[in-house]
Amino acid sequence: MIRLEFPGFAGTPVELREALRRGRLSPKGLPVLLVVEQALAQVPEDLRARAELLPLLAELLVLKLSPERALTPKEEGEEAPIVRVLVDLSETVAFLEERLKRRARLLPVAPPPVPRPALRLSPKALKEAARPFRKAVLALPREGFGLKEAWERLKGFLRGRVAFHRLPLRGWGERVVGFAALLEAHRLGLVRLDQEEPFGPLWVEAEGALEERLA
Repeated sequence: MIRLEFPGFAGTPVELREALRRGRLSPKGLPVLLVVEQALAQVPEDLRARAELLPLLAELLVLKLSPERALTPKEEGEEAPIVRVLVDLSETVAFLEERLKRRARLLPVAPPPVPRPALRLSPKALKEAARPFRKAVLALPREGFGLKEAWERLKGFLRGRVAFHRLPLRGWGERVVGFAALLEAHRLGLVRLDQEEPFGPLWVEAEGALEERLA
């Protein structure tokens, strides 16, 4: 629950609305900038990316930049826009926090795996697949990261079955060089490459000792 405090008032946005309606507080005495900053500071970090909060936060920031608009109702008898947004924001934050607490007590259960036949690529198909990657590697700017360097980096992480996207390769260039190194290692019988479905994750598994260097 969001709480506000400034000279002459301390309480929630709902209590602020009641104070304005009953005349205990004048709209002209409402420090818009201070109130908005207090409200934003009390929105939890893990809730700021929630889609439910984005429109309210955007409207609150607009009102922060336009104090006259923030305190001027559109119609007679309507409350100030700043108060309406503060009340809505406070209620939404409370609702989302309660929903997160309830969901935290639920234990996620993974769906049963669907058996799929492994996609086995023939040596000829792997050779054809490696050709464009070899060209891409040759087209890269000269730097200290070639096939040998990629293999030296990767072989220390090939313990068991590892997904290609989990390997320590930074950026598109290193991924291309790393993939070319794995294709060469597959050709030499050092690793096994499996892909269970088209466009699915590529799995890498060591076939034996990995101390051999790529030629």
